[in-house]
Amino acid sequence: MTPQMMAVVKEGPDPGFALRELPLPELKPRTVRVRVRAVGICGTDLPIFEGIRQVAYPLIPGHEFAGEIEALGSDVSGWKGGDRVAVGLVVGCGECSACRQGEESRCPKISEIGIHRDGAYAEYVRVPARNLHRLPDSMSFIQGASVDPLASSYRGIRRMNPQPQDHVVLFGVGPIGLYALQALRAQRVASVTVIGRAGGLRTQAAAELGAERVLDGTRENIVSAVAGVTAGKMASLVVEATGNPGVLKDLAAVSAPGGRVLLLGIFHEEAAFAPAPLVRDELRYEGSFCYNWMDFELSLDLLARGLVSPQRVVTHILPLSEMGKALELLRARQAIKVILEP
Repeated sequence: MTPQMMAVVKEGPDPGFALRELPLPELKPRTVRVRVRAVGICGTDLPIFEGIRQVAYPLIPGHEFAGEIEALGSDVSGWKGGDRVAVGLVVGCGECSACRQGEESRCPKISEIGIHRDGAYAEYVRVPARNLHRLPDSMSFIQGASVDPLASSYRGIRRMNPQPQDHVVLFGVGPIGLYALQALRAQRVASVTVIGRAGGLRTQAAAELGAERVLDGTRENIVSAVAGVTAGKMASLVVEATGNPGVLKDLAAVSAPGGRVLLLGIFHEEAAFAPAPLVRDELRYEGSFCYNWMDFELSLDLLARGLVSPQRVVTHILPLSEMGKALELLRARQAIKVILEP
């Protein structure tokens, strides 16, 4: 009898999903089978479940995960069964100029675990051995499943090279924003002002994680507020972590002349963009998509050293079978990050 696994499968472009028994993923050369111990629900998973983001069906989503190696395919060295691992989602072709430079997130043939190939909302998942990162014994699987969203934030933060004199304005209090906040605090910037919706778990978490001020963008004049915080100088670094087109007009408004603007959010809607302020104030806009292998390693190190913590970000830990409840919590904004344990 063929061994089976339980997996959450997205079967079509509608809000539904199914918990089904499926065959274990077959091993291929240079791949390993990982027993999933913890997997986070990402904000980019919700559009997949809702049919907004187009993917090939059927699909097992899930890309923020950690676990133990259960079996190794041929041509895999340096690993053994039982090794604890966190897994990056980016699979590059390995042959293009971007991959050869270690920038696999720019690969024109990029494939992402849980988006273009089956992911970790399952008891077992097959992944390329080159995507493995060793999880120290001192770190929990919850921490291991938190490396991915941190790396998605940290890549952009690192490339913007924050300085101790930087006054930062951060838009967004979801998991990406809260990890970006912690990464900025680890860089010892002068101050971080967070823009979010007042009240609730997320703005409370931002305050507890070191934001000097949390402003409600729907109720307050954020331009005046930022001017007050920075003695009229405005923000030398602005970070967008919402994916909401409505905030784009505010980015330049709170930026100092010559400031840097980092776009971390994934936008699923068209957005109007006025370039005049960018030209007039000589602003530098930069987008950051996903991460590379080294970004993941550096982020894992931040977690291992306690400079970043998932403690205030992960609000719920549920079994995989309660995926429906997890999605309800997220849609009702009663949770920040939900971790599932198969």
